[in-house]
Amino acid sequence: MLPDLLTELGFTVYSRPARGTRQYGVDVAAVGTGRDGVRRVHLFSVKSGDLDRTEWNTASPQSLRPSLDEILDHYISSRIPPEYAALPIAICLTFGGAIDEQVRAEVTGYMNRNTTERIRYEEWNGDRLADVILDGILREGLLPPPLRGHLRKSVAMVEEPDIALDHFGRLLHAVVDAPGATPAARLSQARLINICLWIMFVWAREANNVEAPYRASERAQLEVWHLLKSEVARSGKAAEAAGFVINELFELHFAIWDELFEKKILPHADHRHALSSAIGSYAALDVNLKLFELVGRLALRGLWLVWQLAPPSGPVVLSNDYLQTLPATITEITKATVERIDRLCEKLMQIVSNNRALLSPIGDWQAIDIGLAFTLLACRPGAHGAIDEWADELAKRSIFAFNVHGRYPVTSRSYWDLVDHPSERSEEYRQSSTEGSILYPMLALWAAARGKRKLFDELAAFKVKSLGHCTFQTWLPDEDSEDNLYLGRDNHGAALTGIPVTAGTRDTLDLVLEEIASNPHYDALSAVRLGHWTIVLTACRCHRLPVPPQVWRDLLPGVCPPATDAAPQPDDCALTPPDNGHG
Repeated sequence: MLPDLLTELGFTVYSRPARGTRQYGVDVAAVGTGRDGVRRVHLFSVKSGDLDRTEWNTASPQSLRPSLDEILDHYISSRIPPEYAALPIAICLTFGGAIDEQVRAEVTGYMNRNTTERIRYEEWNGDRLADVILDGILREGLLPPPLRGHLRKSVAMVEEPDIALDHFGRLLHAVVDAPGATPAARLSQARLINICLWIMFVWAREANNVEAPYRASERAQLEVWHLLKSEVARSGKAAEAAGFVINELFELHFAIWDELFEKKILPHADHRHALSSAIGSYAALDVNLKLFELVGRLALRGLWLVWQLAPPSGPVVLSNDYLQTLPATITEITKATVERIDRLCEKLMQIVSNNRALLSPIGDWQAIDIGLAFTLLACRPGAHGAIDEWADELAKRSIFAFNVHGRYPVTSRSYWDLVDHPSERSEEYRQSSTEGSILYPMLALWAAARGKRKLFDELAAFKVKSLGHCTFQTWLPDEDSEDNLYLGRDNHGAALTGIPVTAGTRDTLDLVLEEIASNPHYDALSAVRLGHWTIVLTACRCHRLPVPPQVWRDLLPGVCPPATDAAPQPDDCALTPPDNGHG
């Protein structure tokens, strides 16, 4: 978060941290006025935590002294832009804690020996950074006292995620509901959100509970996109600066995801019932709700990786033929990204296989997380079979639970309604609890796309026999969605109702493909128009909206299995959609 802090202090940041490029000891470079009022080039070499003997000078490339030597030997002579070449230089030793007393004399001696009339050294330790935060980003003019109170409370309550998120949400709304009048003011507000989220994440990481910053980071992504989307759509420096801020926020979200999933969840994916047991509740409902939420989060991270390789219009099947069409210059990046996608698909399948609650949704709205998971699995040919097996189990278990008055999927999202479900074993209760469904038509849609005639016909028969009262539907964006989707406001979008599921046909798929071709509102969303369709999926997961079927317009035609003796008849997989301009 250092570049954002410096920007808020009036510095011009001309070099930021980057992967894969040699930086000659400099993590951040900026030009600005220091405490003594002199305008200098400030070169920051950043290390985490306290500066002890290991961090100061060992054979490790992460040690600070070798980085400082590189600055003196290479950076100053060849890397400073010409327009700043005549300015004095401050080399800033930057770390989050303090200098260990055992190395204090060595550090001081190094700085004294290398100080010249042009070059000086500054120590940016944890206390200095805290002062920068308080005097810069959290100054009263930018963050009034009531909002600072919400930040403090969100940080103090990180071990109570619901309370922490409530206070952080109030901070977000207060900022976004009063957007700055100029692009510079809006960028400053976005940086404020980014730094507040960083503060929350650091405290939560220390408390070993990053649930609150994870949820806050999803909200922050959406709020900042809504705040800066007009800048992103432009060209020039404003668009570039907005892109930097948004990218930093996404990278922070991924860092929080890694802290939660890579360290705590994915290592246990291949152990039977490990994640179910780790939820720490004796209530089957709690286990069910948490597991489906986990699946949605995992799938969304995988789709961000797919986004790096897919076309701007949306996800596609990343087959070998498609990957060969990508530029040869990114071959290594493509290979590494595909490997990460495959790993997440494998982990997703392991989690479903080893936690059987994921075969029995209790809320019809859990189709949102299932839909995200299907989207990720559809992007890799080797994972298509997992869609078939999971969809088959979901349908059979849901139908069985309905027939025996068990814990079948219901429309209510009330926790206490779900605790009591089924509160009655009557036909009236069943009908009132299943007045509409997004789950069953979605399963039918994917069964039709995959050519699974038996599963499709079972769903059709169930609809005729037991769900004549139920409206099969899904959600589509409309002309009001652009102003409301990212902020989670109600009263936008349209329902596609009366979705047919008729045995012996593929009418579910035909209707959805026809609607995809005729509905222009999804492509009008700024996130889709500017090539960031994953932001729409983030909004759907965060605000509990079904995945718009337009997301699948290139996937549904691509998931049909090749014709074999055991496969469906070829006409079951004739998925040529109407010409909608998306290939």
